[in-house]
Amino acid sequence: MLSKTSAQHLAAAVALLVALCLLVLPAATDDARALTNESFVPGQIIVKLAPEVKIGDVNLRAYGLRVQERFLNQPNADIYLLKVTDGSSPQTKIDQIKVDPLIEYTELNYLSEAPEADARHSAFPAGNATPTTRKYSNDSKNPPYPDSALNLSSAQLITQGSGTTVAVLDTGAQLNHPALQARFAGVPRYDFVDDDTDPSEPPLSKNKQRLTQEVVGHGTHVAGIVHLVAPQASIMPLRVLDREGYGTTFHVAEAISYADSNEADVINLSLGTPSWSRLLREKVDEAIGDGVVVAAAAGNYDSLEPQYPASNGPPPLWVASEDDGLIAVTSVNVAEKKSDFANYGTWVDIAAPGDEILSTYPMSKYAYWSGTSMATPFVSGEAALIHSVDRSLVPADVEERIRLGARCLDQKNLPPDVPPHSLGAGHADVDASLKQVDGEHCIPPVNP
Repeated sequence: MLSKTSAQHLAAAVALLVALCLLVLPAATDDARALTNESFVPGQIIVKLAPEVKIGDVNLRAYGLRVQERFLNQPNADIYLLKVTDGSSPQTKIDQIKVDPLIEYTELNYLSEAPEADARHSAFPAGNATPTTRKYSNDSKNPPYPDSALNLSSAQLITQGSGTTVAVLDTGAQLNHPALQARFAGVPRYDFVDDDTDPSEPPLSKNKQRLTQEVVGHGTHVAGIVHLVAPQASIMPLRVLDREGYGTTFHVAEAISYADSNEADVINLSLGTPSWSRLLREKVDEAIGDGVVVAAAAGNYDSLEPQYPASNGPPPLWVASEDDGLIAVTSVNVAEKKSDFANYGTWVDIAAPGDEILSTYPMSKYAYWSGTSMATPFVSGEAALIHSVDRSLVPADVEERIRLGARCLDQKNLPPDVPPHSLGAGHADVDASLKQVDGEHCIPPVNP
């Protein structure tokens, strides 16, 4: 049986070989090197049982399948990760089992990734610099983002997020980082990569070549941005990505469900996949239905193509919804223009700073990092602040406040470089959203 860790490593190798830059990792297996066109974990499928059905009711042996994992290891789970045992392709197994009336649905175990994976964007040291609400980006080459970009200083005079919890699903975190340790204290946590209760980030590689291929520190950096925006909010660290920044939709879905059941108020997903997953969307919808705001990164491909779960999908529904509680976040630079790397499109909800952001980093340091992964926790922190001042708000209400407080960016991002309505409601303004001030937001087309 493949362990969770083995599956993650194989998934990472597949993605690196194929979906991105065809770069072979030193740790990749021979089987992984032979794969050239996959975007899912080989030899696995996900199934959800029909109501009242038990896994023992399904003749898995006849299908050439066996149970690899139960969803959240629940004894009476209705979702399973199955191992293909007869050498058939996962798609062949899906075609066979999807007509079984005992099965509600089945799908591939797609790969998920941090947008900065595969060295598309790497952290670099910040020296003695530490972030503040007035200075949280690199100013060595360009002016930093001004305080007026997000108006964090004013916002934190209203609230600092006390009593709220933001779940960060990522590469883990440095749990004893001096700036973050108190925010992790007493909060539920889990490592879905190694299947244990310690979601600490692995140590940084001492091999320089391998270090350039890793995103260790990504989760710590993201958590630090949440802390910058909402310094009194608790942070729930959930590790779903390996040291190269790759995971699977099965484990991400498990972590979303875990965060939901452990009373997170906001879920930050600085990760995504180009493959729409019914399981992932189902768990996002369940969390939102339980009152959890979900913020997800738009991705770093400078592309109109949607990433999931940020896009509300399934294809071709690529237009953002104003009231679904799922917030797709892209990145803009200091000039409030789309970051060179950032994805965009009518499926995006909001934009936030994402160029050379200063935040926490292992071990007990700070670093600059660029990406939509960095923009997303600014919005997650904003959602936590809004929730802290009015706990009666449902996720749709929180999203509405974030969108209404935004500044439209359409006049600074014109065709042909950026099509109309491609940066959502505009640039997030935390203070305006808390004060319910209309920030002259864009009004993009929405789903009926």
